[in-house]
Amino acid sequence: MSKHCSPILILSVELILLCSLLALSACGKSKLDIQTESMKRGIPDETSTNVTLTEYEQNKIAYILNAERIDRYYDRRILNAYKVEIQALDKKTGGTSFLKADSTIVDEARNMIMAHGNVKLISAEGSIYTNRMIWDRNSDVIVAPDTVMLVRAGNILRGRNLRTNLSIYPTEMDSISAEGLCEEKEFLNW
Repeated sequence: MSKHCSPILILSVELILLCSLLALSACGKSKLDIQTESMKRGIPDETSTNVTLTEYEQNKIAYILNAERIDRYYDRRILNAYKVEIQALDKKTGGTSFLKADSTIVDEARNMIMAHGNVKLISAEGSIYTNRMIWDRNSDVIVAPDTVMLVRAGNILRGRNLRTNLSIYPTEMDSISAEGLCEEKEFLNW
């Protein structure tokens, strides 16, 4: 003879099974606990010496980079260059500027060039000397966040946080001091 289970007993067993299933699935690894792989900074994919690279933008030369050595990382789209000279062509004015630095990082993914160590930018409008410079090629804005010396027509301006373009005109900077003789009308054009 078979006995029927009471509805309370069936409900209790179902509840215990549901709680067990919930407890087993809740103890799994959360999506927030996933480890991301660290950035590989090891050996470059390509190393070359005495290199000249020509970068084109819409069938026109954007800049020519000369370096004693480059290290290229394909997956990160980064190029590290050492003892660098860059001849850059200004899209707006058509003029040529020259950038020299101990080293540069060319970030092809973000379209930026970061220059480090004894950085010098020379154009027809003047020269900039600093230790670090960032050229955002998307907007053609150049930023030198450290101390800067700007030489124009024999006059020297020193400051910090310089913002300009390849032609070095117009130029903005903070904490300015000056050397040289300036007429008031010349000063207003800086």
